[in-house]
Parts: sequence; structure tokens; C-alpha cells
Amino acid sequence: MRFYGTSAAEGIPNPFCFCPVCNHARKMGGTEIRRRSMFRIDEQMCIDLGADSFQQAIEYGDFTKLRHVLVSHTHEDHFSYMMMNVRNMSIDRLEEPLHFYFTDRAYDIVDFYRQSRPIMKGMTADLEARGVVAFHKLEFNRPVTVSGMQVTPLRGNHRGNMGEDCANYLIQNEDGRKLYYGVDTGWYLPETFKLLENAALDVLISECTFGLTEGRGLHPGGHLDAFSCMELFRQLLAQGTLHANSRIYLTHINHFTSTHADLVSWIQEQSFPCPITVAWDGMVI
Repeated sequence: MRFYGTSAAEGIPNPFCFCPVCNHARKMGGTEIRRRSMFRIDEQMCIDLGADSFQQAIEYGDFTKLRHVLVSHTHEDHFSYMMMNVRNMSIDRLEEPLHFYFTDRAYDIVDFYRQSRPIMKGMTADLEARGVVAFHKLEFNRPVTVSGMQVTPLRGNHRGNMGEDCANYLIQNEDGRKLYYGVDTGWYLPETFKLLENAALDVLISECTFGLTEGRGLHPGGHLDAFSCMELFRQLLAQGTLHANSRIYLTHINHFTSTHADLVSWIQEQSFPCPITVAWDGMVI
């Protein structure tokens, strides 16, 4: 499993921004550079295919064997419709369509693409008919099997372009190991806490969008920060979602207040039984 991108929508450095964090990233490079959020589960499946996916494929591994894209929500940094036509323009590719999975109201964007002339020259329906892409609608809290894994979308506390709740994904591998990808969510919704009770996760990938930004409260909506993350992790530990051998990774981080080094230093000072790692672009689990 690999992080292809660990930033929020603006990336780090934001190309228009000369704040201290962005200037620091330009100077230092390496782990301070963050591309838009994307996570590769294996060669066949990823979560999100967003604004930086072309460059991410060059740096971290191409999409020639990619078959399934779990879409968290319809914000452009997480879903780039242009990549559908990029696949269309490939000369040699897998014969099977590239399958995109949208949850609940997020699926409404498919009809918008089918009917819109400005979107890929109105080619969406043609790409479907020719087997370049295929779209599937998932239901929250209902498990499905994708690429041999059990995939269950749970509601995140964050809204997409179609007014949908963001999908956070509980994924169980064939060997029984469990991963939860909780990106683009504020404080978890009551139903999500309930469904994660005693899940005994092996890996939790959590957003930490606002880093060390203070004053947002311990239960913010929309996005988390380092302080609300720690509060969340304590509750998840208490209800059996996490255990001492769980591993936690922080991703989806913006440029508001903290460099990668700042956030790593702060996390190292926290007392928590599970190891917590601030992820970086290209990092392999």
C-alpha cells in the first residue's frame, strides 16, 4: 500500500502562496512536498484519482494494472474526470473498463458528466459504451466485494460537490486484516462510531487537514486537526476500534500552520499506545 498524495486541495507548496510553510517546502523539498490526496491499496485498486494523478503515476507507479477506483467524494482534488479520457487515449490497455465507485448522492455526478458537453467534449456516455470506464453506485454501510476485498463505505462528516456525505472506507483484505481510510471528515458521525465499535483495525489512515491549527474545538466539522485527531484516537481506542498493535497514519494535510517536521515533532511528544506516523508522498505501508 502506498500514499500517492498526502495534501489537502491546495497542495504544498500551493503554487500561488508564499506563506512560511509553502516557502519552507520549496526550500527543503522531500517530505515537505505534498501532492493532492490519493492512496494505492494495491496494483488493482486505489482510493481517489485526483488532480495530481498523472504526475503521481510517473513518480510512484503507473496505472496499467489499475482496475478499481473507490471515490471518496466529488471534490476535484479527489476525482479528476480528465483521467477517464487519459485512459481512453491509451494505445494498449486492459480490455476491462476502469471501474469507478461512487456512494449515495455522489453518483449523481455521473449523469451530470453524461449530459454535459464541456466535460470531455460530451464523451462520457461513449466511453461507457466502448468499455473504457464503468460506474457503480455503492450504499453506505453495505459491504461489497471489490478485487477480492470486502469494502464498506461509511459516512464521513464532510460534503462533496453533489451535496453527498464523503465516503470513508473500511476495507478487509482476504487474509482478514482491516484498514479504515478516514479522509475528508470532521469528528466522526454517531453512526460511524457505532459501526466501528470493536473493529480491531490493523491500520487507520486518518486525515489531519489543519495540522497544528488551534482554536477549532475538539469535535470540528468538515476536517480534523492534530488536536481533534488525538481526541478521536482516544475514543476509538476506548471503543475497541483501535488496539495496541494498530498503526495510525496521518494524511490530507494543508499548509495553514505546520510543516511536516513540525507535525512529526508534535506527534512524537504525544502519549498514545498505538504508533502514529505522519505520512508523506510515496510512503509505503
